[in-house]
Amino acid sequence: MQGQESVRRVGAISVCLLLLVLALLAACGSAAGSQSVPVDATGTDPAVALPSPASRADYHLPPVWQPLAARLAADGLDGPAVDALLATLPSEPSQDPMGRKMRELYRSKFLAQPAYKLPEVRYYKGVVTASNARLCQDFMTAHPAAFRQARRYGIVPQIAVALLFVETRLGRVLGADSKNALYTLASMAVSRTPESISGWLDKLPGYEEHTDWLLATMPKRADWAYRETRALIRHLLQEGGDPRHLPGSVYGAVGLCQFMPSNISVYGVDGDGDGKVDLFVVDDAVASLSNYLARHGWKPGLSRSRQQKILMRYNNSRVYADTILALADLIRREEQRGSPPKAAKK
Repeated sequence: MQGQESVRRVGAISVCLLLLVLALLAACGSAAGSQSVPVDATGTDPAVALPSPASRADYHLPPVWQPLAARLAADGLDGPAVDALLATLPSEPSQDPMGRKMRELYRSKFLAQPAYKLPEVRYYKGVVTASNARLCQDFMTAHPAAFRQARRYGIVPQIAVALLFVETRLGRVLGADSKNALYTLASMAVSRTPESISGWLDKLPGYEEHTDWLLATMPKRADWAYRETRALIRHLLQEGGDPRHLPGSVYGAVGLCQFMPSNISVYGVDGDGDGKVDLFVVDDAVASLSNYLARHGWKPGLSRSRQQKILMRYNNSRVYADTILALADLIRREEQRGSPPKAAKK
């Protein structure tokens, strides 16, 4: 009897030990699995809807983007979440952004300007019209909360909506380039020598005589683009979003209000209270542009010339500033005439 009892006891102990080992193995497996999920400092996965492999080695970044990744890493932007964003880029950079900028600068510096004067332009063509003023009225009616935000910053709604119209036609034209903003800026950031814009060199007549200028100028522009790329990646990591669906201007400005990425962290405002700054959302875009203008000195009662100067901080063009002011005036006149706005869509 005692022998049988001993056997039963040994069997029971063995079962207990086996169950304990299985439990420990399950716990270890769970811990290992949790470590493979890339997260940012807030504990959220910044690569939502992006590839999320177990290690950064799985991304296999093309050689052309590897110097950019190394420079970002030196600035503290490193790891699978960053590589997931860079992995969305095409295998080759676009020559267009840097090529376009070099052509613009080259023509200004080296190509003779025509002796005759072009007719002076006061406003952008086709912008300051009654039909556009009514479109702006309708837009304000459809987004009352957004334009209450503008008033909070001391910006009259007519100025805010006129700026949005000039920048993106109230969100209908969000990018002048077919490429997204991250691709545009990253392409400029890695374009540091004339060879990287070989397809544009024939648009720079006599460039062979000015290669020293190109070699000195292109790195400066590339460094500017790198800083904007870095700012955009930080924004994407913080706020989320898919860079494959991020329309931008020819030089990487984003959103209805066309901020360069480095301005988002400085002037961007969460206008709708959802905890994120998304410049493709009307409330956030209006609050952000209003904050920008206010922090550059806009307040009620400013003279016309002072308003013009502040608008030129947004875009250093007198025609730009005067077009916004004239369109805002026309919107007010249409309102005074009692032009009925269209009912907001529900």
